[in-house]
Amino acid sequence: MKKPGLTAFALLSLSGFAAFAAAPGSDPLALTGLVAHPLHLSFADLKAMPSTHVSATQMSGLGPVPLDCTGVSLTALLKQAAPNFGDKRNANLAHTLLFTGDDGYAVSLSLGEIDADYGKAAPLIATACGGKELDNQRLVVPSDGHAGRAIQGLVSIEVK
Repeated sequence: MKKPGLTAFALLSLSGFAAFAAAPGSDPLALTGLVAHPLHLSFADLKAMPSTHVSATQMSGLGPVPLDCTGVSLTALLKQAAPNFGDKRNANLAHTLLFTGDDGYAVSLSLGEIDADYGKAAPLIATACGGKELDNQRLVVPSDGHAGRAIQGLVSIEVK
């Protein structure tokens, strides 16, 4: 026969341990896939990089949400990782980026969307929003009319 108090204690202990083990900002960001130099960056690494600021307004389920965020531009990270698409004309336009959060939520962007000559989406890996430091890195796509591609707790970017 199970003792209910013991089960509750075990669950509380495990959830407390999980909260301790996954402290805010502790999940590194991995940029992998079709790149010459895969990146594994801590939140501190991202904060130490040259930053960019964006301001925009997006719609959410609760109405308009003002964006006022600072962080590393996605294009700067991609430049560091050196994507390898081959040498065919406009080869980058046939590729995508898959972004995944620590909760499993995933979205994609085409490389054409972020190319300055085409989509000009200018995604940002934010480390601060609204003048406050975030707990962990966040994907912000300021050109989106809705905030559906924003990912808090961004842990991976895969170049496909």
